[in-house]
Parts: sequence; structure tokens; C-alpha cells
Amino acid sequence: MREIEAWGVTYERYALQKEILNLCRQLEMKTVAEMPAHGAKAMPSVYALGFGLAGKHVTLINGDETYGRCWDRLGLGNRVRFLKVRDLYTTGIPSGSFDFVWNFAFLPLAGSKYQLLEEMKRISKRYVAIFSVNYGNIGFHVHRTVHKLKKVPWTHGDVHYNKRKNVAQLLRRHGLKIVRKGFVDCPVWPDSIGFRDMRLHRQQTDPGGVDWESPYVTHLVSGRFPLWVRSVYAWENAPSPSFIKTLYAHLNYVVAEKRMGT
Repeated sequence: MREIEAWGVTYERYALQKEILNLCRQLEMKTVAEMPAHGAKAMPSVYALGFGLAGKHVTLINGDETYGRCWDRLGLGNRVRFLKVRDLYTTGIPSGSFDFVWNFAFLPLAGSKYQLLEEMKRISKRYVAIFSVNYGNIGFHVHRTVHKLKKVPWTHGDVHYNKRKNVAQLLRRHGLKIVRKGFVDCPVWPDSIGFRDMRLHRQQTDPGGVDWESPYVTHLVSGRFPLWVRSVYAWENAPSPSFIKTLYAHLNYVVAEKRMGT
């Protein structure tokens, strides 16, 4: 089945790329691992493109090699490798292999969050980061309500870990020091309110079995993004306190650093 990413995903990817570039400027890193490199009802294995564009060497753990074609289109094929592991909680990857280990929208779904974070911490030389769908966004709660009204089981994991403060507390419990917290993908519309999600549920669509097309990648290749994308991002960058931003941010993130001797 062929699926074109929605316009909201195009903006999400654009804003995420900008935030990743900011992190690359602020933090010391050369090697990055996304673990796992799944898609969240969108094209997998391209969330880390921003790291490649910043000149980092990226490893996509349990990604979909089909979408290596996107990295190739951007001339980034020499900056990415795909690595398959049988068990995310015991990967067999040597300790301290990467400067920055992260995942996108996966922690709430993980069977054992403790083991996942311990393994991410072990294979990281310095940083561990979690990007999540933001619990505080109004659309998040509309989405949950749609699931209840349609009597479709909630398939997006433990909502406790969609709260930035809870993720930060979890990382601290693993002996990590919080160095960055933020919100990203903050447009003027609410987060996915669930109607597209319901369509994919009705079609019983497995995101891994979809042939995804990403307008975002096409825009990157051309070097031209629509005016509406750039305009919304200018609005997103306007100063706003966190307690306001959490109401319209689609994503939140926490970056933590390993302490000496851990």
C-alpha cells in the first residue's frame, strides 16, 4: 500500500530537523544512533536526517533499509548505516559506541523501559535523548477521546511517558544528568487529533508494510520549502513560556548526559 505523508508530518520533520541542527551546534558529538529507527505511522529511518545534514555519522538500529534511498538522494549515503539487532534490550553492541543515542516516540511503547534505557546508556559514550509525542498538547487528548468513542484500543503506549517531566525523572533515576529539555513542532494547529490514525486502524495498516512517500524529503532534495512551512516555523520560534508552549507543542524532548564513571 502506498501512503503519502500528511502535510502536518512535513512540518513536523522540518521543525525536528531544525531542532536537531541546534542540538548538534550546542553539544559535542560525531556519532549518533537512533534506537530503534522505526516510523510513527510515517516513513521510518528518516527522523535522523538532521544529524546527517549536520555532518554526523548515523547508525539506524533496526531501521528499514528500503529508505536508505532517501539518504542516497540527499548525498548522505556515506553517513548512514543500518544495523539489525535481535534484542533491543541486549543488543551486543560494544559499550560506548556512540556519542549520542536517542529514539523517537518509542519509549511509551517499550516493553521494558528500564532495560531499554540501560542499554541506550551502555552503548552511549555521552548522551541519551528521548523525543516523545507531547501529553500537554490539546490534540493529544482529543486523539485519546476519538479512540474511546470509536472503541479502538489505545495503541500508542503508556501516556505517563509522554510527559516531559516524567521522562526527565526516569533518566535521572538511571544516573543521568539532564542537559537539555525542550518542545519542538509547535505549529498553530493541534497535534494529530486521531482521524488519520482511525483510517489506518480501519485499514489495519501496518506502517512497516506501507510504501511511504515523504514530501519533506522531496523538499530537502530541491532545497525549497513552501512559504507556509517557513512562516509557521517563524511563529514557532517566537518567545513563549514553557507552560504556554506545552499546550500547542506536538513533541517534547529530554537530553541527558552520562556522569563520570557510569
